[in-house]
Amino acid sequence: MSAQEHNPGAFLDLPPEFADRTRARVFVLPIPYEATTTWVKGTACGPAAIIDASHHAETYDEIARDEPFRGGIHTLPPLAPAGEPAEALEDIRRAVADLASQEKFVLSLGGEHALTIGAVRGVADVVDDLTVVQIDAHADLRDEYEGSPLNHACVMRRLVDNFPIVQVGVRSLTVDGARLIEERGIPVFFAERIASTCPFKREEIPVWMNEAIEAIPTRRVYLTFDIDAFDPSIMPAVGTPEPGGLHWYQVLTFLRTLFERRDVVAADIVELCPIDGMVAPDFLAARLAYAIAGHALRA
Repeated sequence: MSAQEHNPGAFLDLPPEFADRTRARVFVLPIPYEATTTWVKGTACGPAAIIDASHHAETYDEIARDEPFRGGIHTLPPLAPAGEPAEALEDIRRAVADLASQEKFVLSLGGEHALTIGAVRGVADVVDDLTVVQIDAHADLRDEYEGSPLNHACVMRRLVDNFPIVQVGVRSLTVDGARLIEERGIPVFFAERIASTCPFKREEIPVWMNEAIEAIPTRRVYLTFDIDAFDPSIMPAVGTPEPGGLHWYQVLTFLRTLFERRDVVAADIVELCPIDGMVAPDFLAARLAYAIAGHALRA
């Protein structure tokens, strides 16, 4: 799509009055970046699949009983950084910093998880005292993988030296990652513990959820959501599926509680790897994106 053909209402297929850049409070930034994926590839197609699926989503939120899009959601042209990973992540940092400086909530759609390194750094150029909350199947604490310290398996290792992190949904990590968690006292809420608290009533906040949010030491939060945090029974379209993941209403409850208790200033959704002929995972990711945007607009 050329710059002339770009549709600022592409996410949710919004009419112009609700996608106007000047009044929109949420910017959707597609980042089809994929350079270091190591098993199933295709995350570069994730942003377009999420946006296409969003055209079929109802805009009424049946839980909050509102239409949050009316606060304005502007879809930006895709950012496709080129070059080596270090150069690409610097391009992402500069782009996100520019958007964050405009006091917009930036929702980046990936693409592989390594893009989060650049996005977090960009937000941190504008916002002080930031904690990264990671919802993910994998701890991503490798110091390097396949010869690269900027591999998607290293994303949190690149951030933990500069930002507090809280991990939710983890069920796959290395022994070195486990040692780092213990040495640094990183709050990790493993999927096994989360599963043991279910089912729960929506009106009740599980103990682990309260503890996870209380573990966030700052008011401001960057939320990174690797789509493989979901159980593969409902989210098979990922490059590295892990059994035993999160489910839809668990995630919605956590997001609602997180946004109520902390100032979430930016977010990303990464690692969707679309499967030809299977639209349900794309639609789930689109609904997740709208849920996050909705909370940002209400805040």
